[in-house]
Amino acid sequence: MFLPSTRRELPDHFLALANPTRLRILQHLGEVGEESVNDLALALRMSQPRISWHLRMLRVGGVVRQRREGRQVYCSLDVESITGRHQELRELLQIDHLERQKIAR
Repeated sequence: MFLPSTRRELPDHFLALANPTRLRILQHLGEVGEESVNDLALALRMSQPRISWHLRMLRVGGVVRQRREGRQVYCSLDVESITGRHQELRELLQIDHLERQKIAR
């Protein structure tokens, strides 16, 4: 069964994905791997405050991780967290069980 913290994390994860701008950010990070917030803002033609707000939502949802190097903040996809959240969804919906039932038929 799901713990209370998991019940909050799963909706936060999918809310982070439910925005076209954030999907553009994720697509870009998927292409480049890691990028500074300033370079990300330039690449996506967005202001730094706006990109930072979206990155915060992605961090809360466990989709993006950040690291600081001096004054620069670098972002990358949090692949482990993304994989874990999608597995939690599969368990919640009992997808593996349903797939086994289809095979047995």
